[in-house]
Amino acid sequence: MASFSLWQRFQQYFLSYADLGFSIDISRMKFPDDFFEKMQPRIEKAFAAMRGLESGAIANPDEKRMVGHYWLRNPTLAPSAELRADIEETNKR
Repeated sequence: MASFSLWQRFQQYFLSYADLGFSIDISRMKFPDDFFEKMQPRIEKAFAAMRGLESGAIANPDEKRMVGHYWLRNPTLAPSAELRADIEETNKR
């Protein structure tokens, strides 16, 4: 790949989050130009599933369990007032 093309790709795919002290450069990874466009539906589905888990969706249907580590760290995120109260009461002990 020509150096100008590499520079353009670097500018497009280098991400830096100074407030987190985090940077990532995926410009040299081999993926087609339309990769993100093709992946968009899957990414949206994954984010929707994650939002569901964070808001109390059943993560394990066999055991009827939710994923609670989101709320255990921050009870205000609990999907119900009852769960929030239980967590806050437990944390007081």
